[in-house]
Amino acid sequence: MEIQWALVLFTVISGAGAWLFAFSMLGYLLKKDATPSKMETIVAFVLVAVGGCMSVLHLSHVDRILEALNHPTSGIFVEAAMIGVLCVILAVYFVLLVRGSSEKARTAVGVLGLLVGMVFTYACGSSYMMEARPAWQTVALPLAYFGTAASAGAGLNLLLKAVQKRERGGGVLAGLLAVVGGALGLVLAAAFCISAGAYVAAADNGAMAGTVALFVALAAVVACGAVALKQPKSALALGAIALVAGVAAADADLRGFCRERPRADALSRSSDRGEAAVWERPAGPRPPR
Repeated sequence: MEIQWALVLFTVISGAGAWLFAFSMLGYLLKKDATPSKMETIVAFVLVAVGGCMSVLHLSHVDRILEALNHPTSGIFVEAAMIGVLCVILAVYFVLLVRGSSEKARTAVGVLGLLVGMVFTYACGSSYMMEARPAWQTVALPLAYFGTAASAGAGLNLLLKAVQKRERGGGVLAGLLAVVGGALGLVLAAAFCISAGAYVAAADNGAMAGTVALFVALAAVVACGAVALKQPKSALALGAIALVAGVAAADADLRGFCRERPRADALSRSSDRGEAAVWERPAGPRPPR
């Protein structure tokens, strides 16, 4: 299947932004760091918004996006709705920061942003589930996207904590969260590979190489986080490496090990999600959404 680069960028960029804010807020809730800063909120907002734009660009008929949005059960509708909600939450949180609003108000909005961001990354993966591709028709797939997005967000969180010179306290916690994010990605990606192992092995199209790259990248995120715990002054370099590794893992998750050929009989039944009008292409199977 032809790689849909706009979809790859959408999932990687928006997922990293959502988890950046989630991890930053989690640090505050654990009483190990301050609330998410203006920089972190702006970066998260920009990544989620830009990712949303990427989601639209992959459509073969961009002008028909409103037709897809008329179907509340479609993957496009769910993603668009959650992107809009998350962007509004981040914008409100930023305004509260600027205005110096009460800590309770900021905490309430921040917790909502944390939860919506986490659910959003799962929803992105669930929209790829389809009968035409047996390896994808499992809950382990959105969980794997959830995990790799967490690894990318954890790497970005570590990097921004270092940029803001928060090596102690928040910086050390960011290292721990990078370990957690990378480990979460490893466990959930392994669960998917176990679930879809037969399809990956039979794909014979680079899926195995992509799987190896995925686990190497996730292990690198864990390693960077572990070193940052011991050497917080090296957090800037380690954060940069962890971010690159996390993004590589999310990219490999999308491209490397989900490439088995579609079943023609199932493919004929999978044009049900209210997106046929915008997915229509001159030839070849419909992209997975």
